Amino acid sequence: MTILIVISVIIFVLLLGLVAVYKIRYDNPQARGKRGENRVANILQLCCVSEHDRVLNDTILYNPQNDNSSQIDHILICSHGVFIVETKNYSGMVYGSDSQREWVQFLAGGNVKNTFYSPVKQNATHVYLVRTILGKQVPVHGLVVFVQGNIGNIHSVYVYSPGGLRQYLLSVREEPPALTPEQQDKIYRDLCEYRDGHAVSQEEHLTNIYKKQAAIASGICPRCGGNLVLRKGKYGQFYGCSNYPKCKFTKQL
Repeated sequence: MTILIVISVIIFVLLLGLVAVYKIRYDNPQARGKRGENRVANILQLCCVSEHDRVLNDTILYNPQNDNSSQIDHILICSHGVFIVETKNYSGMVYGSDSQREWVQFLAGGNVKNTFYSPVKQNATHVYLVRTILGKQVPVHGLVVFVQGNIGNIHSVYVYSPGGLRQYLLSVREEPPALTPEQQDKIYRDLCEYRDGHAVSQEEHLTNIYKKQAAIASGICPRCGGNLVLRKGKYGQFYGCSNYPKCKFTKQL
């Protein structure tokens, strides 16, 4: 009887250990985020129907103009343009619109409230950088995918669920092509050459983020070096660059 108790305790401890390992390795925010990115990457790959269609995942692009770098989840190059896709794995109920700088997340039945910067505006920075690299003649589009599909309270023409993303990209293919195969190949080469010519490691990218946050905390515009001044807009107060309209950087209060 004692041996059975000891064996039961050992099995119980082993099970607790396995659960702990699972929590650490597979059920943390980073792991869940990576699974979400992989899911979206697979959808984008399914929409590639020719050898000229390509997907770049987890790409870091450096902008020498402001000494910042952007980590882009996915770049789809197809006959209908270049699509910059930002993946989000927020749970709970999320509220937001294209006009809002801050979106709201409710958890635990509404008892927990978090605010975060609009993913649409965040992705707009990525779109702007890619347009700068490729030129204005290349059609570049921004899309945001909420992996958990909780977009019922989001009012944005740029936000999709995973299933909605696939349907959208398939519907786009019914329209006349915007790029030739030769143009697609050139866009892919240009992006790869730019990425490799301005190589930035993950550590350097994080350093750039910290530098940007430090500049903002000091009242300095991270884009042009101007002063951040308090302004009042349609949706409340915010910090804007003193060099506006030449520089349109803003930061929510």
